[in-house]
Amino acid sequence: MDVPSSRRFLGLVALGCGVYVAREVYIMYFGEKPWDRKQHGYERYPPRGNFPDLRLHNNMMANHLTPDLYESLRFINTPCGFTLDQAIQVGVDNLGVPWQRASGIIAGDSYSYEEFAPLFDAIIEEYHGHKRKDFHPRDMDSKKIAEGQLNSNYVLSVRLHARRSLRGYALPAGCSRSTRRSLEDLICSVLMRLGGEFVGKYKPIAEFPDPKLGSLNVTSHPTSPLITCSGRARDWPESRGIFRNKDSTFVVFVNEDDHLQFRCFDKGGNLQAVFDKLIRGMAAFERELKKSGEEFIWDDHLGYIVSDPIHLGTALDVRVRVKLHHLSTDSRLRWILKAYKLEKKRSGLSEGEILAGIMYIHNTQTLGMSEVNSIQQLCDAVKRLIVLERMLEQGQDIEDALPLSQISMGKLIGFGTMGS
Repeated sequence: MDVPSSRRFLGLVALGCGVYVAREVYIMYFGEKPWDRKQHGYERYPPRGNFPDLRLHNNMMANHLTPDLYESLRFINTPCGFTLDQAIQVGVDNLGVPWQRASGIIAGDSYSYEEFAPLFDAIIEEYHGHKRKDFHPRDMDSKKIAEGQLNSNYVLSVRLHARRSLRGYALPAGCSRSTRRSLEDLICSVLMRLGGEFVGKYKPIAEFPDPKLGSLNVTSHPTSPLITCSGRARDWPESRGIFRNKDSTFVVFVNEDDHLQFRCFDKGGNLQAVFDKLIRGMAAFERELKKSGEEFIWDDHLGYIVSDPIHLGTALDVRVRVKLHHLSTDSRLRWILKAYKLEKKRSGLSEGEILAGIMYIHNTQTLGMSEVNSIQQLCDAVKRLIVLERMLEQGQDIEDALPLSQISMGKLIGFGTMGS
């Protein structure tokens, strides 16, 4: 980006921030809404009684929670004693940012999605486009993925996370100490019965000698406010642990932000093979789990039930570590990713890696789409990004190859550098 473009971009950012802050200050001190909600978006109600002050917040809970809705739900308790105030506390404590969508709400048990349905349904529809009567499909046949091997010259590694919750137990935000301990004992006994390539060892987090253990990113205490403010970090690290098979390609986190988080890694671009191993590992765990009379929570509407509504459905997070030196500095990248329903992440990368064009690309849609379709969509999108990168390497114009030809260049200028 040349100097004039940089100055223009910074000027637009400064102007936008100034207008936003001025509007919020006006609302804060005068308590008036100088815009029409239907025309200009969500309004923020002034705090009164127990209703929280959400006028500066940028999360989906703040978008949909009104004083009337709050009063209609605040005295409801789920079977585990979880309340609306506990559910929204994470969104109250974390304002959020406009360019990174956060739900701002956490479920304390599976009943939270029913008891607080008016709020959860609105958030789920905004994020996933999934309506109350919509059905969530399920398909874990890895053989259906076409050409799951990605170019290793551009794809450095792949990582899959799958979250699961056990039926009949409170989720981490609403979990008592005794329930969490019982869960750890049950899950550990199931993990120890796994055989073949999934034979491994379980180790409590409290016994890790170092703050971090390689790519597992094990910390002495969670630092993310989305975990600490939601109540999911209570009594940390008690009753939390990590299971690893012999070659550390199949890892299970226990009682972290969900009951279970299965992870599979590969230092290369074979996404299909990693997905296949993840499915086989989870299937082996589920077979042993059913022998103990337990099962995962599944719902035909919401898919796999987990704490954060953002992860409902497949509860699958697919991340590809890519090196796209030219495309990473292109101002159109943000819109290209949006067209493919992808997001980029740079957290955890060194400055040198960022300058080299290394980033994480991951899927955003988990509800209303099967596991196979989600993986296939990511594969196809990453391949297309590699095509664009090669064109830039050869000095070619990628304008005609963009997925967003309907967006004018004027709307694309200046947005590529935003994001995490």
